[in-house]
Amino acid sequence: MSEFVSRLVGVMMLKRGPQDLPAGTVPLLAATILYVAATALSLSVGEGPGNTAGILLLAVALPLVLTRIVLALRRRPARWIQTVTALFGTSGLLSLLSLPLAAAAQGAGANASPDPILTVASLVLFFWSFAIDGHIWRHALDTSFAAGLAVAVVLFAVSMYVITTLAGPLS
Repeated sequence: MSEFVSRLVGVMMLKRGPQDLPAGTVPLLAATILYVAATALSLSVGEGPGNTAGILLLAVALPLVLTRIVLALRRRPARWIQTVTALFGTSGLLSLLSLPLAAAAQGAGANASPDPILTVASLVLFFWSFAIDGHIWRHALDTSFAAGLAVAVVLFAVSMYVITTLAGPLS
């Protein structure tokens, strides 16, 4: 397991790609469990959204389906398992890294002015997540980083639209 996490960290540092992760259902299941657990923890910080189960279901289903579609359009369906494993695994680890920031921001209270350090750290993690996803898509699609980043941004926007439309607002 530590080798798997080490490879995920390599992807997060943009030194490895999804092709460097083990293929198969066990790594995919491990990454999915990590992602669901981290997402559920993130949603539980503060008041949280009203429809947590619906949001979690969509947060798992959308990347599975959208990744399948994008890879099929580029005629690379065999890369689906490792791509989704990379997306879920890195997102899960990033969510765990962001939990202390979210808890600290929540602890400050709604009426307190936001802590600039927490705000900057949260923004860095948010934009770094796009860099990681763009890196994953670059490798999965055999394209440039800019094209991979564009795919990551579009899929994020589609996912947020579908989740907020079907499950309600996230905050």
